[in-house]
Amino acid sequence: MEIKIRPQRISDAEYSWEMRKDKDIWKYAICESPYSPLSLESETNFYREQVELNRCIRFAILADDTYIGNVFIDRIDELVCGFGELHTHILNKSYWGKGVGYECNRLILEYAFRIAKMEGIYQYINPSNIAAWKNALKLGFKNLGTSPIRLNVHTFTIKRDQWIKE
Repeated sequence: MEIKIRPQRISDAEYSWEMRKDKDIWKYAICESPYSPLSLESETNFYREQVELNRCIRFAILADDTYIGNVFIDRIDELVCGFGELHTHILNKSYWGKGVGYECNRLILEYAFRIAKMEGIYQYINPSNIAAWKNALKLGFKNLGTSPIRLNVHTFTIKRDQWIKE
C-alpha cells in the first residue's frame, strides 16, 4: 500500500463528510465532532474556508490514490518560534492499524521542517489511542506529560533539530 499526502481540496469534503458520520471515528479524538449537526454543507463550507484562508498546512491522506483522511498542522504561531499543532484523522476505519498514521505523519513532518521551515510541532494524544502514542514516540516526539490545557491528554513535541540531523 502506498501512502501519499497532497494538498487538501474543497472536493474532499464530500468524502470526509461521509466518513465523519461514523461515531467510532471520534472515540480517540481529543474533542467531539466539531459540527453539530454535521452536514455536507457544513463540511464543504469548512473546507472552502480552510483552503481560502490558508492559515494552516492541510493535506489529504491517500492510500493507493484513495482518499482516506486528513493530516494537518494548524495554530501555527510565528511568535512562539514557528510551532504548530499536528492533527491526524484517518477517517476510513479499514485503514486503521496498517501504518497509515505513522507514514502520513512522517510525510507532513518532512514538509513542515524541510519546506515550511517550521521550528517545532506539538500534538495532544489521548492515552487510550495506543497507535498514535507509539507513532509519536517512533517519530521522535517527546512526551511532556499531561497537558495543562486539556487534562485528558498528553502533550508531545518535536523540534526541527531533532528531526533534521545533518
